Amino acid sequence: MADAQAPDQPPSAQPQQPQPAPPEAVSQVHDKYFREVFSNTRYAAGLLRPNLPQPVGDRLQWSSLTHVPGRFVSDDWHGREADLLFSVKPQGAGPAVLVYVLLEHQSKPDRWMPLRVLNYCLQVWLKWQRDNENAEKLPLIAPVVFYQGKEPWLFTREFAELVEAAEGERGWVPKFEHLLIDQTRHGPEAVVGEPVARLALVAMMAIARDAPDELLDQTVRLMVEVSPDGEVEVLAQHVEYMLAATRSQERREAFAATLWRHLPGRGGELMNYVEQIEARGELKGRRAGIEQGIEQGIEQERRLLCRLAERKFGAEAGPRLSDLLDRVADPERLAQVGESIIECATEGELLARVRNGTH
Repeated sequence: MADAQAPDQPPSAQPQQPQPAPPEAVSQVHDKYFREVFSNTRYAAGLLRPNLPQPVGDRLQWSSLTHVPGRFVSDDWHGREADLLFSVKPQGAGPAVLVYVLLEHQSKPDRWMPLRVLNYCLQVWLKWQRDNENAEKLPLIAPVVFYQGKEPWLFTREFAELVEAAEGERGWVPKFEHLLIDQTRHGPEAVVGEPVARLALVAMMAIARDAPDELLDQTVRLMVEVSPDGEVEVLAQHVEYMLAATRSQERREAFAATLWRHLPGRGGELMNYVEQIEARGELKGRRAGIEQGIEQGIEQERRLLCRLAERKFGAEAGPRLSDLLDRVADPERLAQVGESIIECATEGELLARVRNGTH
């Protein structure tokens, strides 16, 4: 970090803040921030432990919490939801427990949430079973929905209540209920846990509630708690999130002024950082667009290859091949997989080739 700092100035003289993300991109800002912060297991434990039922939380060995890579949200819900999966060992002996966290950033609750969460948990179980074919039982999944909309969550969390069934027919209905972290019911003073986790939760609460002064003030106070010296390296992702997700220019200026007030002597350096975000924003946008287009093309090719494998070897071949292709991003190698589908006589031969990288 350079020693020179821009001198502190009144808010009116601060550098121009970057324009907020357009509405269709704001959800991506939430997703990126949520996943970046809470894929860190220390911060994830700070989110989950206080919000799981105490008997569940007390029997888990939180120091063993591990982030499990992967996404299970349906394609048609990308942009409205983000998810994270964790594995954690119990205290003493016993199999690991999976914790599935779904970030729901629609403005209103969804009546059908238990159905969607059950579907995502089934996807997790199916993938786990494919990876652990000799297992006799599936792991327990604790499903957690994190909601930060504008209206309180009043809908049921039990799947069975969504199904029309007579008393004698209930045996055919899965008994399933998701946990709920409803941020609309609490103020920032009710947020507990590790400081960075609290900062992230209050920052998202501030954005969901259109950044009122008291929440901006609490967000910046938590930034000071996380980094009393206002270190840019520590606070960068939080500052960038607040500026990108806040839609009102007036609220962005209020955030900048609050930052200035609570971090005297470091305002110039932080505002220099903001100015750098603006300067590189257009280039980053172009680069991100190119990278997104490439990734979308690769993902489409993966899906096509899985469909071809299903047609030739049966319905189970597609998901098994998909698990292997998740780690393949080289277009040339994907083309070789296509040739292998044509050449191989059995599903086993195909999967062995892809697994070993011999096409």
